[in-house]
Amino acid sequence: MKRYLTHLIFGLLPLSILLTGCPPIDIVGPGDTQNGTPLGRLTITPKTVEGGKFPSVGPLNEELNEDDKPFPVPLGKDIGNMTPRDPATKVDAADLDGGSEAPVFFPGYNELDDAQAASHPINPEPTVAENGETILTAGNFWVALSLDGGGSFNSVNPTTIFPEDYGGFCCDQVLNYVPEYDLFVWLLQYRADASGQNAIRIAVQTTDKVRNSNGTAWTYWDFTNDQFAANGVLDRNDMSFGNNYVYWSTSVNGGNNRYAIRMPLKELAAKSALSAQFAGPSAARFSHVTQNGGNAVYWAGHKDNSTLTVFSMEDNENVWRTRDVNVNSWPQNISTSIAKDGNDWLADGAQKYYIRAAAMRGVTAIFAWNASAGGGFPQPHVQIVEINTRNWTLSKQMQVWNRDFAFAYPYFETNSKGELGMITGFGGGDFDASNGVGVWGDFVVYYPRLSSASQNNYGHYITARRSGSKPQEWVATGYTYEADGTVLPYYIGFRH
Repeated sequence: MKRYLTHLIFGLLPLSILLTGCPPIDIVGPGDTQNGTPLGRLTITPKTVEGGKFPSVGPLNEELNEDDKPFPVPLGKDIGNMTPRDPATKVDAADLDGGSEAPVFFPGYNELDDAQAASHPINPEPTVAENGETILTAGNFWVALSLDGGGSFNSVNPTTIFPEDYGGFCCDQVLNYVPEYDLFVWLLQYRADASGQNAIRIAVQTTDKVRNSNGTAWTYWDFTNDQFAANGVLDRNDMSFGNNYVYWSTSVNGGNNRYAIRMPLKELAAKSALSAQFAGPSAARFSHVTQNGGNAVYWAGHKDNSTLTVFSMEDNENVWRTRDVNVNSWPQNISTSIAKDGNDWLADGAQKYYIRAAAMRGVTAIFAWNASAGGGFPQPHVQIVEINTRNWTLSKQMQVWNRDFAFAYPYFETNSKGELGMITGFGGGDFDASNGVGVWGDFVVYYPRLSSASQNNYGHYITARRSGSKPQEWVATGYTYEADGTVLPYYIGFRH
């Protein structure tokens, strides 16, 4: 196990940030805002496992991610000015001991070189949940547990922990930790069986039980695709939590059939029968749900490149609502970025402009997505909008961009001070496809290491979360491509 806590130099990438000043903009169409659409209801019975006694099953190639063809966003009316105001200007360095003058510090870093990343070398899709000394990280097929605050990680095989129901364990895992209930929450996806039934498995456990069982003791509930729709499989998942619920999003029978599900935290913590509710299907193509939801959850999709359709599910209501909000026009051409090794690392995501990051700051919903070059942006980049959820207007629109290389695949969450900690991919020019972390407003991304190769498919998500034990800090998981064709995931903690 590699551990680099001294003398590891972090590279810095400059971000030129455009803050587009926006007057209040009226809602384009009210959608179903008056009465809302009633939520669906499900009751799921819990099951338990302990000991990791099931036979190991080797990872298989990912067979889902259906309807993953390019999906162009239509042109809307011309709103705003897409020309960047500030050039990229800064390159600097910092070390893990905090000896530099950089505003971001890194209390922990480790490379997960025993993770089973080589079994799926294109899309590792890493995720993380942390409570102090106890840290869970996962990718498409692997899980790694640390009991010493990230000092070391040991792989845990999900196929030995849970029964191989449906068509067997697949991929697309998501992890989270809910401090108020001391609850690790683990989402796993299962393939379809011969009858076409597949499932999302939601498992929970307290910190002590995770530690004492070496990550093998869980209570879990299975949600199946036929509970939501007559056709298609559950796929492309995200998860968050608020004051009263754990929320997760998934698609059934294609990206635009997006569902958001909420599960009462009290029932999850009690490990009792689960009375879940769901919204959908909604035209929010593979959208992620807002982190730090408070008393509501939001998700969104592009009606066109100047209209964002925002969906909501408030805790005190039994309906879900839809609203269209004007945003400044953004370039939605075909994205391309040639990495250092000659591969187009954005080839798979060329027109997949889904909402990949979502978080709340008070009453403000923050969404982010990939955007192409064009309209004054010389490279593909990340668009970010802040939406006021009280009057449903655009408050602010920003971009993460650089004239020499591309940014894509953002993910972020606010800390207890309302600061936005993010992870994002970058590549092109002198860089192979890599990723790094930073805090919004510093105009810098810090990378723990650079990839030595690129693929034509960078991956669907990387993850940055608020620390479960230190709410002013974040934890994140990313990865690098290695020249031998493997993937090396990493865990990192950071603070402002």
